[in-house]
Amino acid sequence: MPPSPATASRSLLGRLDESEFTARHLRIYVTVLIGHFLCGFVINLTGVILPGVIKTFHLTSEAAGAFSSALFAGMLVGAAVAGTVSDRFGRKVPLAITVMVYAVFSLAAVFAPSFGTLVTFRALQGIGLGAEIAVVLPYIAEFVPSRHRGPLVTAATAAWLIGLPTAAAVGTAVVPAFGWRAMFVIATVPVVVGVFMLATLPESVRYLLRRGRTQAAEVVVGALCRGTTAPAQHAGPEPLAESGTLRTLVARNYVRYTIAIWFMEVCAGAFLYGLSSWLPSVLEKQGVDLLKSFGYTAIITAAGVVGALLAGQLINRIGRRVVLGGAFVLSGLFCLAWGTTAATAAVVILGSLATFFGSGLAGSTLFAYASELYPTASRATGLGWAAAWQKVGGLIMPVLVGFVLALHASQFLFFLLFGVISILAGIAALVATFETRGRTVEQITREIAGEEAASALTPARS
Repeated sequence: MPPSPATASRSLLGRLDESEFTARHLRIYVTVLIGHFLCGFVINLTGVILPGVIKTFHLTSEAAGAFSSALFAGMLVGAAVAGTVSDRFGRKVPLAITVMVYAVFSLAAVFAPSFGTLVTFRALQGIGLGAEIAVVLPYIAEFVPSRHRGPLVTAATAAWLIGLPTAAAVGTAVVPAFGWRAMFVIATVPVVVGVFMLATLPESVRYLLRRGRTQAAEVVVGALCRGTTAPAQHAGPEPLAESGTLRTLVARNYVRYTIAIWFMEVCAGAFLYGLSSWLPSVLEKQGVDLLKSFGYTAIITAAGVVGALLAGQLINRIGRRVVLGGAFVLSGLFCLAWGTTAATAAVVILGSLATFFGSGLAGSTLFAYASELYPTASRATGLGWAAAWQKVGGLIMPVLVGFVLALHASQFLFFLLFGVISILAGIAALVATFETRGRTVEQITREIAGEEAASALTPARS
């Protein structure tokens, strides 16, 4: 007698979660990692090209802030929409399309004849960039073995963060010789990665099971997890639920955690994007040579990469709540200290510590947490809305900093803004985070829903 759909799903999910990390896992992971790195590179072009754009189009500080925010407005839309699309239509095709979208508008930006046209292309590019973030992390969380989920999601965030110092380093070599438009030429490379994704990536097993496509899921698991068997106690499939619905995120059992995630993401976005957009210009105003300011920015932001790489090990050992709360608070305190000095060594050291804890430990842990908190039916929607709120911070902060600088206010105010928002995010993390350490994504769903609801779970049908 063939196994029931629920038994088959439980077996496949058990094999997926308990598998060793195979060569096939690695090939898939490296492919999506390259796309995510390029996403970070393209987003973080702003700080590198902004001085050149200001000179080319004779921009005021307010207009320059608006240019930075246009990207995040597009990313907000892309993140919010793509999560819902991915939950309803799968992970693979939406992920590949998002990568190709931001590459195509990079090419369009190369030939932008006016500032208004450049802003428009950057906003449209932002839709693809925001959408990529909303899809790629749930995809990783759903196909890697459970014990590797935290480290691999945070490592993906580290790859994204590497895009920032890489953009600064490439800009140092390219912009003086070829101008700021050359950076957009480089940013067309992701179209190749998008095509490769379409040709090689498998669909998410959890998505296939929710659509009742058990045979397709068996093929994927067989290729990924040869020789593994399901543990008898595996939690099994999640409940049948409407895919990609915002109602799940604000339902009674989730609303507290959702509000906390959204608030932390606003603060994290304000910190990351406000700093990356304006730091070279602020250093230049302090008397640092433009090329040196690119170099210092690369060093400072590279510290965030180190923090993201360490985050995966820390969250598996001490949990998401402690890492989030402690890292955000420490980042805020280092920002306050950073604003009190103009000495080069102190600026680099304090800036590196602030980004190590803020963009690195806290920022990467926050995305890992958001990618595993919600049920499969709404996982990309949850991550998409979290990313969208991050872009709200990225939308507000560059404009706010632009106005602050236009008022010729004290440089300390610039760093005070970043310090306060980081400390507030840390408080939110400590009081309203659901600890997900050591649990499969199905176990997380059951614990939040409650055991009574869990007893009635059945596999989804197409």
